[in-house]
Amino acid sequence: MEKAFLYDSLCGIVYRCMYAGIDDNGHAQWVNITPGEETEMLENIPAGLDLDDTRLCMLAMDGELAQSRMVAKVLAKVLMCPVGEVGADMAYCMRRMQQNGLVWDHKPLELGVKVFENTPGGRRKGKYTFWLGDNFSDCSIYIQVDGFDNLTDIFRMIRLYFITLETAADINITKKYLCISSELKKQVGRMDLRMFDYIESIDN
Repeated sequence: MEKAFLYDSLCGIVYRCMYAGIDDNGHAQWVNITPGEETEMLENIPAGLDLDDTRLCMLAMDGELAQSRMVAKVLAKVLMCPVGEVGADMAYCMRRMQQNGLVWDHKPLELGVKVFENTPGGRRKGKYTFWLGDNFSDCSIYIQVDGFDNLTDIFRMIRLYFITLETAADINITKKYLCISSELKKQVGRMDLRMFDYIESIDN
């Protein structure tokens, strides 16, 4: 029976699963075989209004190396809906992947962050939003997180993410890009700006 690692695209929870065939609608069925958890069928939850894909997504087949990019993406999902302190939540995500036996290729990454002020009365919550993705020039977006009322909270979260990825996951980030307006940049602390190798303005 084929086994694989699936992750919840809403919050980054990783499951070790066994393939259980196709249902009447032609969808793959998977049984959760994560150690220490109840063996049960995992439902492929339909996408919500704010999701671009199904809730349960493929991370890697069991026995194959996962891409470091996918590990970075899963870890980023934790930032979207932290249960407690975000650093502890990311540490739990890492332990869960490792305890499930997931291994990855440790290839270095280039990551980009875009920070901007929300339009008053728009759909986004709070005053600020940040995007996180593959790199600055070709940003394949992992997450979009809103609901921030100060920039300090955003950069603290980003710093914790970078540290977790480089230390706990042992994935080197060779280049870190920041895209931000000149006005917002003036409000960011010097130590936070030093996290990034390249900073580019998004002023019109």
